[in-house]
Amino acid sequence: MTNSQRLETVRSRLCQWINDQCTDAVQEHGPVKVLSESLLIRDGFFCGRCFRTEAYRAVWFIEEDELKIYSNSGSLECVFTGHEIDQVEEVPSANESIIRMPERVTETDTPVRRAA
Repeated sequence: MTNSQRLETVRSRLCQWINDQCTDAVQEHGPVKVLSESLLIRDGFFCGRCFRTEAYRAVWFIEEDELKIYSNSGSLECVFTGHEIDQVEEVPSANESIIRMPERVTETDTPVRRAA
């Protein structure tokens, strides 16, 4: 798994957990989205990512592969280990929303009209 794929899995797990916690809000406002994301640097070294949503803040520590979710008041709400992060439900891929162009028609499929 590439770094970008792992990061997308972490984002998806975070959003899924929030959606599971806030079913009323999801029905009213739609699925939860990450409002901001930033790099987590400690002593000059990259160590993870911080995510902010409307009601929660989360920190993914890359070395430990651990996702900690906090409420906006600062209380720890949930901790996911690497294995638990991988248990994210399959969500539709962004590629599924791409409109596909029709396949090119070859000369053998349709007769070719020639000018006189």
